[in-house]
Amino acid sequence: MRQGNWKHVLGAATAVAAASAIAVSPVFAAAKAPKASHGEASATSAVVMAGKLYGNIPNVVIRGVPAGKAPWVVDGSYQLKSNLFTASGKWLIIPKQGYMENGQPVPAKIGGTTNGITEVGAEITFANAAPIVLPPVKLDSQGDFSFHDAIQWPKGAAQPVVLIGPEKNGQLVAWFAASDFLADYGQATGSAWMNTVQPAKSAVAHAHASAKK
Repeated sequence: MRQGNWKHVLGAATAVAAASAIAVSPVFAAAKAPKASHGEASATSAVVMAGKLYGNIPNVVIRGVPAGKAPWVVDGSYQLKSNLFTASGKWLIIPKQGYMENGQPVPAKIGGTTNGITEVGAEITFANAAPIVLPPVKLDSQGDFSFHDAIQWPKGAAQPVVLIGPEKNGQLVAWFAASDFLADYGQATGSAWMNTVQPAKSAVAHAHASAKK
């Protein structure tokens, strides 16, 4: 191929790649940018937060809601918009191995089951606003469930945490699954600080040690 033709083909390929990036980037930005803010929802229905759901650990209370007395596992995810909450999961069950709230091993008769729980609700809690409690949905014997609910975001509400578990009288009485609030918020105030401060201290200590030699 002559040099001129090669440059022409390369130029055309670059243009196509650039056009593809322009077409994809707004979708990527819409999915990722709100994750960093973890704050108030905009007036639009942009994604505020989305991620995986994780099973509980007995004796852990999240914003006033205790964990179930048994450990639970789940394979699920959620998406939180300013006007819509969706979540789905499978295998929301008590594992065959693990420890109960009292420290005893999970009884064989409930391991690998939902322990007779047939419904779970969802609660979206906030650091500075009343929670949103959604009606319960069916939890089948395999631990499958699905939510698709319109919501109204409380004005000024920040730092949402999603909890899923049994309800009574319109209130979540325990959580079996939750969003990863430690990664969402703990890293911003704890681990991130350690990661930025500790290397600096180590570098200073290393400099002093070198000077003494």
